[in-house]
Amino acid sequence: MCTLAGQDEYFLRIGDAVAGADAPPPRLSDDEPAQRRRRTAELAPAYRSEFR
Repeated sequence: MCTLAGQDEYFLRIGDAVAGADAPPPRLSDDEPAQRRRRTAELAPAYRSEFR
């Protein structure tokens, strides 16, 4: 695995900041998981990311 510069920004744009490593995950509405998958796929090329 190789981590390119800018990957931190990518994850900030697709995820949620949490209080710490042991913080609970955010609660998502029923629609949010699908919205996040779409946003992840849309932004992936700009950050040279691939999902297989």
